[in-house]
Amino acid sequence: MSSGESIAVVLGRVSTEDTDRVIETIEALDPAVSGERCEIVVADRLQDDLTDRIRRDYPHVKVIDCPPEMTLTEMRTLAFEASTSPIVAVTEDHCVPGPGWATTVKKAFENGGPDLVAVGGSVVNGVTDTGLDWATYLCEYSLFSPPVAQGESPILPGMNVAYRRSALESVPRDLLVSGFWETTVHPLLLERGGKLISLNELVMFHKKRFSWGLFASQRFIYSRYYAGLRFGDATLPKRAAASLASLALPPLLLMRAVKAARAKGLGREMLRASPYLLPLYCVWAVGESVGALKGPGNALAMIE
Repeated sequence: MSSGESIAVVLGRVSTEDTDRVIETIEALDPAVSGERCEIVVADRLQDDLTDRIRRDYPHVKVIDCPPEMTLTEMRTLAFEASTSPIVAVTEDHCVPGPGWATTVKKAFENGGPDLVAVGGSVVNGVTDTGLDWATYLCEYSLFSPPVAQGESPILPGMNVAYRRSALESVPRDLLVSGFWETTVHPLLLERGGKLISLNELVMFHKKRFSWGLFASQRFIYSRYYAGLRFGDATLPKRAAASLASLALPPLLLMRAVKAARAKGLGREMLRASPYLLPLYCVWAVGESVGALKGPGNALAMIE
């Protein structure tokens, strides 16, 4: 770590569409924009021309070559282990921090006391041209659209979150690589008495432009992973019942999304997204149904 870097930003480079968005991420972490010098570590399983460009044009970025079959959670863990800063922030290769983001993270830990182990923020849609753009955002991040809960919160977005390094180092490695940290690590940190806080002023822009095919396939894969993880140790009758119950999800998910969008002032955007959302929720339901019955399979390795 170079002198003055208190925040490491780690991410996995996995996006097969809108793949050069990571350049915006790197440039948004310039101290003139973010407010602080950041240590940037990118675990990369694509290893393409853009990998070479990052190494050439952004030599301060540490790039770790990863095999193409490595899971995103394993890649993030490798990037975390290759970093040295006392604060470790996690984002994704298509997410762009807002101005002053790093300063907000640093001040939160300076003022949060020794029990503070993680800080998260809001997620703003940065790609708004089409109804599909809004559907992919609302399907994933409507809960974290501003305003979010201000202060202590057990729920933080997995791609706009920063941790105290000592807290992450206390987590068994097999837990770090076994799933996404908001579902594997956060419950453990809370169980140990750690404090998680949510800040509206900590803004991350979600800026991936998905095709319908990629987003639908990713929604199925993630839903299978989630349900497979949740019901992996259950008996066959319980898994079969959960699989059947999952098929009732689409109207429930749609009602929840509409309620959340109205509460966030996104009613018009929800209307634009609506032709895409119900089919996506059907894909979501089928993914959970398969995962509950058959387990996650290799879904974790396919998530981008």
